[in-house]
Amino acid sequence: MDPVTFQLPTRVVYGAGAIKQIGDQALALGIHRALLVTDKGIASSHLLDQIMPFLEAARITTVLFDAVEANPSLETTEAALKLCLDEKCDGVFAVGGGSPLDVGKAVAVLATNPGNIREYLGIGKIKKDGLPIITIPTTAGTAAEITDVSVLSDHQVHSKVTIRSPQVAPRLALMDPALTLGLPPSVTRDTGMDALTHAIESFVNVNAWPASEALALRAIEMIGANLRTAVYSGANLAARDAMLSASLIAGFAFHNTRLALVHAITTPLQGVFELPHGVCNAIVLPNALEFMLPGSIDKYIQIAQALGEPVGGLAPRAAAERAIVAIRQLMDDIGVPRGLAAYNVTSDPFPAIAEKAAASFMIALSPRRAAAADIVEILRRSL
Repeated sequence: MDPVTFQLPTRVVYGAGAIKQIGDQALALGIHRALLVTDKGIASSHLLDQIMPFLEAARITTVLFDAVEANPSLETTEAALKLCLDEKCDGVFAVGGGSPLDVGKAVAVLATNPGNIREYLGIGKIKKDGLPIITIPTTAGTAAEITDVSVLSDHQVHSKVTIRSPQVAPRLALMDPALTLGLPPSVTRDTGMDALTHAIESFVNVNAWPASEALALRAIEMIGANLRTAVYSGANLAARDAMLSASLIAGFAFHNTRLALVHAITTPLQGVFELPHGVCNAIVLPNALEFMLPGSIDKYIQIAQALGEPVGGLAPRAAAERAIVAIRQLMDDIGVPRGLAAYNVTSDPFPAIAEKAAASFMIALSPRRAAAADIVEILRRSL
């Protein structure tokens, strides 16, 4: 095995009441006037009411930017950046799901790296450290609170684009499971399936090694045991806690291994169709797994066991297939649509989407490499 690098650049404060530390933690990072990046849903809820008293007690002022959309655009990010610079903010708080966190991370580094945002799209183009940023996730799925990538939508080319550099990783993640109690069932469902996809793709990834595998497999187990409860009993703090932990643990794993075929497909798919990220991954997941199965039978058996499937006495191939059975059953139980057609997806763009997916670096990280024709078939099965 070639040498591997395992790095977790973001400091994490996790647990009930973690949000109470935001004032002291911000001051320790030198933040006195922060851009608070979020979306309209968070801004109109009571979540900010749980945060602001601790900032006021620390005499930290905030400038609110609440225009982040579900799949945030470059234009939205530029608007947030302008506000940050105009208001002379010295730090960023990003509160919400993956979208506000991604915008906040981008703003933090763009504030100190002048020029057009498009100059920084890609890998390793950020040269200077950004403003200190504290991420506060209110969903359990993306792990954007710790990753070194900001995922945005480029409407000019109808594609998802990224800013990926070590400097993008937040300085601190404050993770309080109580902040996820207000999530509606559909958001809980979609973000939970996103976390499951992250864990599975990290586990079967060709970059996986014992440390990442242990994290990913534990996340799979926790999601399988708790996602149904979190969806249907949203006030169950134990289930919410387990899901937030599982999302973070999956993030620890895939931050180092990266992802695989599912995300290679859904990244350009979301560039063409405005789809919720988590449910998009969920629908493609079992069909992509069916394709990859011959390249990772032993690990599929472990996934099946982690999801509670009885595999004793089964031949290896049959035991591996139980992983996909378990995932489809979980999807049915929590109400994930079986097909992309539920979101008005049509097959006409599939060949172009497949060409973009086939060019992704994530194809080479999958246990079985897919060509464009294979990806078209996976998309058709997902329709």
